[in-house]
Amino acid sequence: MFLDMRKRQISILLIFCAFFAKLLAQEPPKSDLVFNKLVHDFGDILISEGKKSCSFTFTNTGSKPIVIQMVTAACGCTEPTWERAPIMPGKSGSIFVTFLNDQGPYPFEKTITVYPSDSDFPITLRIKGVAHDKKKSVSELFPVAYGPLRVRNTLFHLGQVAQGEAKTDSVQVVNNGRSTIEIGFSRVSKGLIISAHPQRLKAGEKGSIRYTIDTRLFNDWGAVTFTALPLINGRAEGAKPLEISADIRDNFRRYSQEQLAQAPILQADKTSARFENAKRGSKIEQSFSISNKGLTPLIIHKISTTAPSVTVKAPKEIAPGKSETISLIMDTSGVMGETIGGITLITNVPSRPSISFVVTGTVVP
Repeated sequence: MFLDMRKRQISILLIFCAFFAKLLAQEPPKSDLVFNKLVHDFGDILISEGKKSCSFTFTNTGSKPIVIQMVTAACGCTEPTWERAPIMPGKSGSIFVTFLNDQGPYPFEKTITVYPSDSDFPITLRIKGVAHDKKKSVSELFPVAYGPLRVRNTLFHLGQVAQGEAKTDSVQVVNNGRSTIEIGFSRVSKGLIISAHPQRLKAGEKGSIRYTIDTRLFNDWGAVTFTALPLINGRAEGAKPLEISADIRDNFRRYSQEQLAQAPILQADKTSARFENAKRGSKIEQSFSISNKGLTPLIIHKISTTAPSVTVKAPKEIAPGKSETISLIMDTSGVMGETIGGITLITNVPSRPSISFVVTGTVVP
């Protein structure tokens, strides 16, 4: 019985960790080499079609020549080629990318990393699409319908977005109707910029929905979900909106070496606690101590909880050299047996921008 209980505890902890896992994405680097796009979507392709190629066009918007020192692909199935000569101010060029399309039917997303001579940080390009072994119907490829407009899904993940920056991605759509439609959006969340390209889509024509999360337009941190309801010819053809999730963090790439040296450093006495045989309906309170070992104030931007039954007592700021207590309060009403509650703090600590605390235990009648 003891082993079974420990297995359940480990399973719950794994679920909790997965819940709070964040997908990291590169923040926009500071370079005068500006690309016309950072993502190319091949859409649906057949393996029998063989290799697929695309190009990313760039322009030197600065006042000095730039050399592309290196371009690397994260996968051997992706082959980039580029111009070695210096790109003079105001001039343009291209990076050509070939996807070998030889790894079987699956959705793919590959990264290409560009190292320009004027930046300490590389630029990340992406190619993506879905490879199939045979042709599929429109309803199979685009299962979600808003009237004649069909999309692949209603939930899209944009990854990490740095404060003060904007990040853009897109998704393919198709007009499965018999006449031209005009695509618009209503009930758009603050901070989300969304549009269809083209806005008027002919019968049977494919297009895309382009969405941007701009952190300069709202004030929030951590895991945030933005929504928009598609309109077809000015009318809502479905009740469920599109959802775009993002993880908003400090833009630590803007920090100078001095700022990094003086940044707050977070230390916790523990990140998990356990209780036994709490009576159903009682409130469990567990405390955690957090210390700031850095030279500047530690700011807690936001605290997220795993459920409405979990509340928190916490300071908004911890002075350098000081310690504070974080209290997690769990209401056990409506639960029975093994249970879990957790919180995640979003902070301004470069070495640990988020930290999670979890409380597990058993609830009895």
